[in-house]
Amino acid sequence: MPADNSAHLIESARQRRLDCIARVHAVLDDLEHHGGRVSVTAVATRAGVSRTFLYDEGQAALLERLKKLAAKQPSSGRPALPGEQRVSTKSHEAIVRALRTANQKLSEDNKRLRDELAVALGQLRDLRRVTRSTADAASLPDSVSHTNHQLTNHDREQRSR
Repeated sequence: MPADNSAHLIESARQRRLDCIARVHAVLDDLEHHGGRVSVTAVATRAGVSRTFLYDEGQAALLERLKKLAAKQPSSGRPALPGEQRVSTKSHEAIVRALRTANQKLSEDNKRLRDELAVALGQLRDLRRVTRSTADAASLPDSVSHTNHQLTNHDREQRSR
């Protein structure tokens, strides 16, 4: 009659399960410390276990830890940074303040440049009017040219007020 090896098989299966759990914990520790993509598939692949193993009721604690770690991951899909590389609240507020100040300065610069452009375009329009008036005046009798020049000067005075 063959020897009963069931105790050895049970022990071997228990040891494989513990090894798998240890590998998954090692992967989760590494992801927590160094960052990286956190998903059931990624963790299972890195730990050398099946996804089914992670979803098994016996590994509920592992799956819960994995889900908590995945929840810390940004919604952008990029891997989460390790805790020591994440921006503190104080630093984040300082960055936001600096960006708002820079944005305000750029808005003021844009407004100033728009105003300068409006003035320059107005001067260009005036210069073109004067140039056209001067070219037209050259072909007109002196009395009409003088009247046209007076009207152009009067327009300028009205705009400057």
